[in-house]
Amino acid sequence: MESMKLFKYSRTSTLIILPKLDESLWDIQPKNWPNTIRWHAGHIYAEAEGFMHDADHDYEITRPGWMPLFLDGSRPSEWEGDVPSKDELLEALREQEGRIENFFKDKYHNKVSKVRNLNGMLLDTVDMSLQFITWHEGIHIGDIKGLRLATK
Repeated sequence: MESMKLFKYSRTSTLIILPKLDESLWDIQPKNWPNTIRWHAGHIYAEAEGFMHDADHDYEITRPGWMPLFLDGSRPSEWEGDVPSKDELLEALREQEGRIENFFKDKYHNKVSKVRNLNGMLLDTVDMSLQFITWHEGIHIGDIKGLRLATK
């Protein structure tokens, strides 16, 4: 399916840029930036877990303890306790790519377990959910690249 090819391309792009960034930059929050590189990396992971779980409730969310740290509306300035390391986030993103690909193989046209309404756009098939998380990841890749420049 073409949507899976695009998802894998987007994830490859994420996994090219993030390892190149020194972890000392991951928690710098420049003025007028609401989040950090670490937050964006975790946010990509957490939102994909949530959206794909809603696409099929049998898709199990791994690392559910990360969800409050990285879902929409969370902020690094509000974190308490340990947060995932760069290596943990990179491993989770790599593992998630294969898990999504394997779990949803031959299910692209399935109706979702829970329809999400995004400003009138209904994510009512697995394929639509996959397309959304791919688009969403691309936006955050751009944010990561902007933060890379802003933290130098």
